[in-house]
Amino acid sequence: MLHLTFWENCVLWVTGRKERIEYHHNLTEIHMENQETTASQGSLGDYIINVFSAPGEAFSEVGTSAKKGRFWVPTYLLTILFAIAFTFVMFSNEALKDQIMEAQEKAIQERVDSASMTQEQADRQIEGMRGMGGLFIVFGSIGAVIMITVYFFGAALVLWLIGKLLLKSALPYSAYLATYGLAAWIGILGAIVTALMILGFESVYATPGLALTILQEFDPTNRTHLLLSKVEIFGIWQALVLGIGLGKVTQKSVGTGVTVAAVLWLVWTLISVLIRSPF
Repeated sequence: MLHLTFWENCVLWVTGRKERIEYHHNLTEIHMENQETTASQGSLGDYIINVFSAPGEAFSEVGTSAKKGRFWVPTYLLTILFAIAFTFVMFSNEALKDQIMEAQEKAIQERVDSASMTQEQADRQIEGMRGMGGLFIVFGSIGAVIMITVYFFGAALVLWLIGKLLLKSALPYSAYLATYGLAAWIGILGAIVTALMILGFESVYATPGLALTILQEFDPTNRTHLLLSKVEIFGIWQALVLGIGLGKVTQKSVGTGVTVAAVLWLVWTLISVLIRSPF
């Protein structure tokens, strides 16, 4: 058996104590670094405030965040819930319901005029719509959920393709989904303002934009009127903020991101007018 002297035991004891102190010191540093990282990420409320007041700061960590779902899941779910609730409100209001029915009947009559449907078929379809009653709310809600889902994830897909092919960014799809979802808080505010205007004016065509100038004679089958309805403040604001976010997450200039977003907004505006999309 190896026998150690008194001094050798002292050296081993001191050395072991030093290693233990260094170990605990390292653990403390790691814990403090984790706390700093968590604090730097900020709360969802901070990000929402920054979207409206300082967009550049709002998107500064979106691309590198490990929890990207918190940026888009709340806006996606809130948009769906709001759409369902407002569908119920609109179809419970007789004036708004009549305007929706009138717009549908005009669209059907236009198909008759273009010879893509007979008058008999149109009459049956109109009669069927009038007899739906409460089912309008159900089908309207289902349609809203489907359209919002396609639009939400489709927009992120377009951003990802542009980021990959045009901006040469290696960011995953989830980063663009988070970017779009964070910018969508402006869209939610716009939806609330629009809903209040629709109820206040008792017109489904009341939007915070150029359509207000022709509100009394608005014709949903007129593409010029539809174009004016698409030029509204919150849509332009959201596109601008989305452009800032796109520039931040792809590490390109803000000007590049805003230019891409502006072109996309213009292209989608023209397409939505041609296909008469409500979005």
